[in-house]
Amino acid sequence: MSPDELTLARLASSPLDGVDAETLNRLAAIIERVDPVPAGLVESIGLALTIDALETEVAELRLIGAPDLALRSEEPSIEAATITFTTDVLTVMITVHAEADRVRVDGWATPAASLGVELHQGGLVTRTQSDADGRFSFSDLGRGPARLVLRRPEDPELPVVTPQIEL
Repeated sequence: MSPDELTLARLASSPLDGVDAETLNRLAAIIERVDPVPAGLVESIGLALTIDALETEVAELRLIGAPDLALRSEEPSIEAATITFTTDVLTVMITVHAEADRVRVDGWATPAASLGVELHQGGLVTRTQSDADGRFSFSDLGRGPARLVLRRPEDPELPVVTPQIEL
């Protein structure tokens, strides 16, 4: 073993003392200040695990290009007027109309059917039903990250979930 490896082995085998704990606490505070956990990350992880458990059909967002200066600590999100999500079983197009701090979302799903549609924003879930042509809307929404969950009448236990977008 090299001298550095011996030092590391000795440190690893000895218990932490008060100085070690204080040093680790200070390091954690620096990391939190410089590179904090992105807002919504814990919820996103929880949703991802739930989706896996439900064997959910996840809609794919087709994005061309990415911000050149995106930072690791920023939650990936997209702000756009019209967005299309696709899966093998459903295609959803939404149009986002923003005025100041309020947003309206108009959507259309194909194949046409009456679908249960949920809009998830943090812990808030807003529900609606699409018409027989697959059209739906949400109005007077707050700005911020959101995702859609759509339930088809032929398979309501297998929802279609979109990636998170920024309203």
